[in-house]
Amino acid sequence: IPIAVYFSDKIQLEKITLNSKKQTYRLVYKSNPLRIQVDPRFDVFRRLHYNEIPPALSKIFGADKLLIVLPASEQDENGSLYRKLAEIWAKDSSKKIEIVNDTDISELPTDKPVWIFGRTNAFKNIIEEGMKDYDAEIKGTTVRFGKSSLDASDKSVIVTVRNPKNPRTVAVWLTLHSVNALPGLARKLPHYGKYSYLAFEGDEPTNIAKGQWPAVNSPLIASIPQVNGKSSAQINAALPVRPPLAKLAPVFSAERMMQDVRFLASEALQGRGLGSQGLDKAAEYIVEQFKKTGLKPGGENGGYFQEWQEVVDDEGNKATVRNIIGVLPGVNPAFAGQSVLVTAHYDHLGLGWPDAKAGNKGKIHYGADDNASGVAVMLELARTLGKSLKPNRTIVFVAFTAEESGLKGSQHYIKAMKTYPPEKIIGVLNLDTVGRLGKNKLLILGANSAREWKHIFMGVGYVTGVEAELVTQELDASDQVSFIRAGIPGVQFFSGAHRDYHSPGDTADKIDAAGLVKVAAFVREALVYLTDREEPLTFTGKTGAPISVKSKPARSDGRRASTGSMPDFAYSGKGVLLQSVASNSPAEKAGLKAGDIIVKFGKYEIANLREYSNALKKFQPNDTVEVEYLRDGKAYKTNITLGER
Repeated sequence: IPIAVYFSDKIQLEKITLNSKKQTYRLVYKSNPLRIQVDPRFDVFRRLHYNEIPPALSKIFGADKLLIVLPASEQDENGSLYRKLAEIWAKDSSKKIEIVNDTDISELPTDKPVWIFGRTNAFKNIIEEGMKDYDAEIKGTTVRFGKSSLDASDKSVIVTVRNPKNPRTVAVWLTLHSVNALPGLARKLPHYGKYSYLAFEGDEPTNIAKGQWPAVNSPLIASIPQVNGKSSAQINAALPVRPPLAKLAPVFSAERMMQDVRFLASEALQGRGLGSQGLDKAAEYIVEQFKKTGLKPGGENGGYFQEWQEVVDDEGNKATVRNIIGVLPGVNPAFAGQSVLVTAHYDHLGLGWPDAKAGNKGKIHYGADDNASGVAVMLELARTLGKSLKPNRTIVFVAFTAEESGLKGSQHYIKAMKTYPPEKIIGVLNLDTVGRLGKNKLLILGANSAREWKHIFMGVGYVTGVEAELVTQELDASDQVSFIRAGIPGVQFFSGAHRDYHSPGDTADKIDAAGLVKVAAFVREALVYLTDREEPLTFTGKTGAPISVKSKPARSDGRRASTGSMPDFAYSGKGVLLQSVASNSPAEKAGLKAGDIIVKFGKYEIANLREYSNALKKFQPNDTVEVEYLRDGKAYKTNITLGER
C-alpha cells in the first residue's frame, strides 16, 4: 500500500505490505513530517470512505426517497415559489418525495437526503455549519466560496453539505430569485449532479458560479502535531508526476501539426496578410494537404477555391481572395446535400492591417495561435479521417479567408455555396486560436446556438478526458458568428486570450503542441457524432446581420483605447471578470486586480463582454473614465486613464 509522508518542502513516498486487518509500522525521519496520507493517488482497489467523496447534488437527485423542507415564514410570493418547485419535483413517480414545513419537524431525518428551501428556513444553520469545513460562509445576502464572493440577493443559490446526523447523505440549501427562473431551474438542476454549489441569475436562468468541495476529514489522512508551531497548511510540495501504466499510440501527431504552424507562421509568409503573396503561399500549402488527405475539391469549377474580389487594405484597394474547400463525401443517401463544417481561417494581419496595435504597424504579425493553430488542427483532422472514415453525412473542411477584416470569407461561403447549401448544414465546428491550451479548459464559444451543444460536449469531455467549458455569452468572435446569424448552429473552439493577440509576439515557439492534440481529439468526437446524428440540432441562437466588432475593419492608423486588462471569456455572470491585469498598465495604476468584476464604465452599464467592448470604443487614449467594479462582493469605484491599444 502506498503512503505519502509530507514535509514542508518535499513528499516522501513509502510502500508497506498489509497482511492482516490491523498492523503497526514504524517510520523514522530526521525532520518532523507535517502530514501522512495512505493511498494518496487511490492506487488501491478499495471502497472509498464517504469523506473521500465530496458531497454533491448527485446524492439527492439520485436518491429514491427524499424530503423537501419549506420555509413556513415565507408565506408571500417566495413561499409560493418554493412550494411550486417542490410540487414540480414531487411529480416524479419514480421517487418518494415528502414535502413539509420547517415548523413540522424538529430535526432532519437521517435516512434520506434533504432539500432546505429558502433564506429564512429554520434549518439553514445546518448549511452554515457544514460550509465551515470548506472555507465558505453565508453572511446576510452574500455567499462566499473560498476567495470568491457573490451578492445572492438577486440570484438563486444551491449549496450541498453533509447531513450532520448521517454524513453518508446530504442536506442541500436552495434559494429562488425569480418566478420566471423557476421553470428553468427545475429543468436544469438535475444536470448539475457533480457540483457541490451553484449560483444562477436571470430569467433563463444562467449559471454564474459552480464548484466541487474538496475532500476533507478523510480517515486516511492525518496531520501530525508539531512542537515548533508549523501546520500542514505550510506544505509547499506536490506529489511527483506519475507516468501511466500504459499508453495508447496517439491518433494525432503533434509534430505534424507543429510543422503546419511553423510554416504558416514563418517569416517567409509575412503574416499572411489579405492580398499578399504570403497568403497565396498559405493557400497553396493548404490545397496540397487537402489533396494528400484524399479530400475532394469543393470549390468552384471543379477546384478547391471559392474566389471573389475583396478590399485588402485601408486604402480600399481590392484583390482576389479565396476560401479553400475540401469535401469528405457522406455515404447515406438520406443525408444527401447535408453537411457538417470543420472550419478555420488562414488569413492574418500581415504587417498590421486591419488591426495593428500602437507601435506595431509595419511589423510582421506571425499569427501562430491566430490562426495557424486552428488550420493545423483542421488539417490533422482531415489527415486522420480523410482516408479512413466513411461518414453518413458529408464533412466539408473550409479554410476561410478575410476573417480578420470582418468575417468576409464565411459570409461569402453562405452566399455562394450551392452543392452543400447553408440550410442543410447541421452544425459548424470552427477552430480559431487553439494553440495555447496548457492546463486550461478548452473554451467553446457560441454554445447557446443550439440546445444540444451542452449535452454533446459534456459527452465528448467524458470520452476524451479533455476538460471544456461552454461560453454562453454572445461574443463577436470568429467565423461561427456568420453562421449563427444565418440560423445555423455553430461553435468556436478557443484555448484562451493572451497578450500576444494581434501582436508580433504571436509566434510558433509559444504554441502548446500537446494542447493541439487535445483539441483535435475533442473536435473529432463531436464531428463524428454530428456525421451520424439523424435529427437536426435545435437552433437557439440569434439570427440577423452580424453585429461583430469585425464587421467594419478599423483603419490601421486608428487610435484605440485600452485598459491593459484581459477579460475572462468563460465568465457568464453580470459584468466583466478580469482574468489578468498587465504590469504598469492603466488598469493596474487605477488599482484594478485580477478577479475584479467591472459593472460600469463611465456612464455605461456593463452586463457582458459585448457591452464592455462597445463602451470602450466610446473613449480615446488618455481619456479618464470612472469605473465601478466588484471585489469580493463589495462595490468600489476608481478612475482609470486609458492607454493606447
